[in-house]
Amino acid sequence: MIEISAVNEYLALHLQADFWTALDSAKKEAAFKMATNDVCAYLGISGIDPLRIFQLCAVSEQAVFLAEHYDELSSLEQVKSEKIDGVGSREYQQRSFANFSPRAIIFLERELGVLTITEQDSEVLTISRG
Repeated sequence: MIEISAVNEYLALHLQADFWTALDSAKKEAAFKMATNDVCAYLGISGIDPLRIFQLCAVSEQAVFLAEHYDELSSLEQVKSEKIDGVGSREYQQRSFANFSPRAIIFLERELGVLTITEQDSEVLTISRG
């Protein structure tokens, strides 16, 4: 099981470090718990192994993603179009359920062995799925 201190340490050097640091401790804890549950469910495991770096990275990325986008993600509908001429109108569509951070998905795929990244030389990386 990982602790929120590990997530805080990971996010201290993240592009979203200022955003994460500014959150109150209750919101950080909630995002951390939700992210842990999301990652465990995705991987089909009962707990995060602190020695599995891709699991820690996925939880951290998912936590900051949820903290920043939760209100938007929890809505079932999103505005598809809006017209302002005259009276105005608004059209909604069902929200897609892509509720995972794109960066968390990369770490989850690495954890599952679905995504491999190999360095061919100092300047070229090869990324493959499958």
